[in-house]
Amino acid sequence: MKFSLPAISPVLWFCLISCGCLWGTPLQAQEEASQPAASSEQDPKAKAAALEHAQRGQAFLKQKNWKDAIAEFEKAIELQPQSSALHYLLGVSYLEDTQASKSWIEMRKAVVLDSKNKNATRDFLKFWGYFDRKGILNVGTPEVESLKLLGKPDQQRDQAGETHLIYGFMWLNFRGGRLYAVVDTRGLSPEYAKALKTMEFRLGPPWREGYRLMNATNALTEYVTTGETVQKYQQLFSTQRLFKLGEQLSAKEMMTRMKALVEKSYQIEEWNVIQEGDDDILYEWRVAQSDKTPAQHEMIRMVRGKRDMHRLAYVTRKLPLTEEDRSQWIERLKSAKLVEAHPKASRLTAAQKKNLEEQLIKKSREIIALQLQYIQKGDVAAMKPFFTKRVRKRITAESLEMAKQLAASATPEELIHSLQIEGSGDQIRAKIKMKNGRTLTTLVPVEGKWEADTVWFK
Repeated sequence: MKFSLPAISPVLWFCLISCGCLWGTPLQAQEEASQPAASSEQDPKAKAAALEHAQRGQAFLKQKNWKDAIAEFEKAIELQPQSSALHYLLGVSYLEDTQASKSWIEMRKAVVLDSKNKNATRDFLKFWGYFDRKGILNVGTPEVESLKLLGKPDQQRDQAGETHLIYGFMWLNFRGGRLYAVVDTRGLSPEYAKALKTMEFRLGPPWREGYRLMNATNALTEYVTTGETVQKYQQLFSTQRLFKLGEQLSAKEMMTRMKALVEKSYQIEEWNVIQEGDDDILYEWRVAQSDKTPAQHEMIRMVRGKRDMHRLAYVTRKLPLTEEDRSQWIERLKSAKLVEAHPKASRLTAAQKKNLEEQLIKKSREIIALQLQYIQKGDVAAMKPFFTKRVRKRITAESLEMAKQLAASATPEELIHSLQIEGSGDQIRAKIKMKNGRTLTTLVPVEGKWEADTVWFK
């Protein structure tokens, strides 16, 4: 099992290398490519012809004749379209010819066709690291902005109130038209993707979610303060669930492993165990400034669950950390609790019901104000995520055009005058009433957010 260094920098899980040295030399590319015309297709003549084109393409790559290399690899792919190696070599050729967007498409095809193509996977992840560094993979990024930089996805799926844009083996999950999480599907098991336990904690303003990732080994959420990002921060808070490690290690053993990893690459100025425990340990460490990272101070709480290991961490680059701030963060980490991730639903008390209704009215008015703007713009794509899957097909350019007059005169307060919670658990609903007493729509919970179950503007 491999572990990443804990919050030495924002957890950008892939190697970030400047574009100028992204792929190495063409000669390296052709030497590393294995059997470029290999395929499961059975036509011997097509295979032979594809191999000839591929060999000529490799020769042109060696000569730095990018355009002829592109032409040859394109011909080879026409004959052997399922060859991952050919798509990879075409991707290299496009990149050398400064056609990065086309190269990005070919790298995606290469990894989809063969998940074991190490060269294609490596270079696909370098592209992904570039996008990550641009901040386009941060929580809250509008779907339209992601599409602008990443281009048309290989697939798009709308499921349970979410939109999934799929690029190679990476998924971008959107809720309400904004990025919610990045998922690396390689080896990801549905069994471990669903949490049994989770760490319950409170941050409050000015903290917000900055980055969320799930892959085959862990689920991570990083929080930053207002005005900062996971790419550039002075303070960072993270919560991480490490799959299956609770079955294999104690929290103390996990801390020891982390220390060994940090010591290999960084100069530790201090390592201090604040609260000892085999299955629940709180510790801190400081590292000096290096050519890789600035000096920083980190406090971590590691808690062993029955199946997974749970980690909370606060890191600051605002040094020195005052004793008052240090004490506050120690208490905040200590107060976090390991709780059931999916507790059984219970009926709301009268006070809870009233509080939820008040919160939903406030939030619904904010969303309606946004929707009124989208109606005026005729933005169908932006409107759809606010509605349940069964009614989204009714949201069309024509329906928005017909609603423009309403959008120009209506106000959120008129449209959302009152709200009534009905049912509980899986059957909970929120019925919205307008000022004239008529029902505007009914909200239903879908994957952690509320969606309208009727098209209210028709």
